[in-house]
Amino acid sequence: MAPTPFPKIVALDTDYTLFEGWLNDSFGKGAGAVQPAEDNLEPEGEWKIKDRSNPALAITLYKDVPGIIHDILLHGADIAIVARNDNKNLVDRALWYFKAEDKSGAKRPITDLVKYDEVYNQSKTAHFGKIHTYSKVDYSDMILFDDDAESNEVRHMLGVTFQVTRDSKGLTWEKYRHGIDVWKLAKSIRYPYLGQDRKLYPNAGFIGYTGVDEATLQLLVQGKTRIDTEESARWGYAIYIADDPAMANFFAEWIKGDTFGPQAETHVCEVWARDMNLWKQVPKIWYPEAYDHQTDNKHWNAWQIAWRQEDRDDWIEKMGVKRPYVLFSRHHWMEDMPIPQGQRFNEMVVYRQVQDALLLTIPLKPEQVVAKIKGGYKAYHELVKDWNIVVPPETREDSKSKGENLFA
Repeated sequence: MAPTPFPKIVALDTDYTLFEGWLNDSFGKGAGAVQPAEDNLEPEGEWKIKDRSNPALAITLYKDVPGIIHDILLHGADIAIVARNDNKNLVDRALWYFKAEDKSGAKRPITDLVKYDEVYNQSKTAHFGKIHTYSKVDYSDMILFDDDAESNEVRHMLGVTFQVTRDSKGLTWEKYRHGIDVWKLAKSIRYPYLGQDRKLYPNAGFIGYTGVDEATLQLLVQGKTRIDTEESARWGYAIYIADDPAMANFFAEWIKGDTFGPQAETHVCEVWARDMNLWKQVPKIWYPEAYDHQTDNKHWNAWQIAWRQEDRDDWIEKMGVKRPYVLFSRHHWMEDMPIPQGQRFNEMVVYRQVQDALLLTIPLKPEQVVAKIKGGYKAYHELVKDWNIVVPPETREDSKSKGENLFA
């Protein structure tokens, strides 16, 4: 029997992920404190560590964490600690006091069970960059558990699976299993990039058109991914694809004013799924445009953007659609669009993990774009059944309220 798929590296944040409380530079500052700061840490049983110079400061290990660490090791994965903290020695000392069982069942300090100890005050993408350099493990074989939604940058920038541990409840068995399930699904839909020749993909299928800048194109035609966080991204950081080639052509020009400048070189591309059987297995939802779950990355801060993505993911999961998913939506009319005023059009939003897993991007020459626009297209709402797109009641009502009735 083949072994159960499991990430090769499981990365864990510390504060409010492994333990309750903030382990920060407030420790070791009380009356009678000694130096270095970590020498002020004092265990109080197996689950709590306090600051002997200020006993009001303490951290408490979450109850499920030791068992989860043991389970990670039983699956043969390496553990990484990734924490934005200026005092690595303080964190290491705390994790030396806290214990978990190794693969054999022997209780040992957590620090002894960690392979990659990345504790420094930089972005989590920097942590994972170093782990990737050390390990040579692909980002798609890594997962991060973290209480800070801003750390989901590792997902859209690198392709690491991310699971937030929200509401100060720490890493529970429920969140742990959920994150592993998300990783398994992301892994199950992957089809290798074999080059730009479509003949290399016997079951490839056309899925739409997109407009991109030159720098993005140069990565896409190498089977790589670029997420531009400066472009407007109302459904979060992703590649935005249209069924109508005229709309892709419009946005290829529009992104010059939005982000890249009037002299920028932009392109219209065909987007293909490398394997249509896998494409149909990807969870999909048609999201109501009227819902207040959009993102304003042009004006919001990183915290707002990150938590909006997590909240949207939660709502979509309540609709029975798991991550990683593809999002469809109607898009309101904008000035100079090549459609009648007031009419909406279809867009598809493909996030990083599905991009990495399945997309093939083929640039078109200007004369090819003209021919595609003249040739017509099949609308996404006509593919709901074939592509297994979930259409919630809210989306049907949104379409009905606009007089469209696309999903009747």
